[in-house]
Amino acid sequence: MHNSTYSHGGHKQRGWVLVIGLVVLVMLSIIAIALMRTTLLEEKMAGATRDINLSFEAAETALRDAEAFIESQSDDSLFTTTSAGIYAQGTELDNSEPNPFDNTWDNDNSRILATAPTGVTTAPRYMIKKVGESGDEGSLNLGGYGETDLTQKSVIFRITARGTGGNDSTQTILRSHYARAY
Repeated sequence: MHNSTYSHGGHKQRGWVLVIGLVVLVMLSIIAIALMRTTLLEEKMAGATRDINLSFEAAETALRDAEAFIESQSDDSLFTTTSAGIYAQGTELDNSEPNPFDNTWDNDNSRILATAPTGVTTAPRYMIKKVGESGDEGSLNLGGYGETDLTQKSVIFRITARGTGGNDSTQTILRSHYARAY
């Protein structure tokens, strides 16, 4: 009888292919986890940027609404007394508008837009303060922007507007000065 044993030439397998395969698998897993974290961070940043842009647009909408409100007045008599969102000129405590960075944006001290821009949770608000008047100063040439007649009475207003984004924790507060000739 012939004894048939097959020999592989004395080579013994020691499992190196398995070890190398596991190392490659671990490396690929680490890369995948890092990519997932980066993607989540970028998604959060994109959402925050969207919220900031929404709040800025809402605040700008409130500024434009306040300017339209000022333009709709036939004279400045409404701005001689302080009422909801309207503040008269003067230094008395009753005439001073609240700090816009406090949570004082309610119906007692600010005006609300009738329609909120799409995507914001809370309608934008604004405050208007009469800060002064000008007149009898002659004319002003603004270097290439033409002559401005300052002989008629112009009333100067400070507008403070607040807009929120997709949630109320994202807020933008803008302030501008606006003059209207009466």
